[in-house]
Amino acid sequence: MSRGIEMLLLLLSVALWLGRSGAYSVPKATVKVNSPKGFEVSIPDEPGISLFAFHGKVNEEMDDLTDQTWATDIVTARNGRWTYRNRSHKLQQGDVLYYWTTARYHGVDYHNYNQRYVVGGGQGANTQRIDARGSGGGHQPIVVNGQPTINIYVA
Repeated sequence: MSRGIEMLLLLLSVALWLGRSGAYSVPKATVKVNSPKGFEVSIPDEPGISLFAFHGKVNEEMDDLTDQTWATDIVTARNGRWTYRNRSHKLQQGDVLYYWTTARYHGVDYHNYNQRYVVGGGQGANTQRIDARGSGGGHQPIVVNGQPTINIYVA
């Protein structure tokens, strides 16, 4: 094979690889605020994802990639989702969760930077609040986008 054809094949291979590697977009994360405390950030599982990472901070924008309160790698999807669960932090109405996520797709890390979620902000289908417990039992609403959707009985 001539040197010119070898170079052409090499360039074509690199172009195809670059085109494939740049084609993936990390799915938009779903944020769930749990009651009385805690929250979850997740993306749907799909073939090729082997890791999900969440980096976040409340009420203060992140200055760089190392400036965060939480930084966690999730290595297993459960129930069809890759989910970061925080069981201790209580998000208040009006709090702003600043975050970025990473998905490792076919061995390459892809990022979704500069994301934010306003608690109680009704930002569309990717925001939810789940009320799991009430004081003294009774019917408790499940709220999605600021609107009650169904009631559940909590004993």
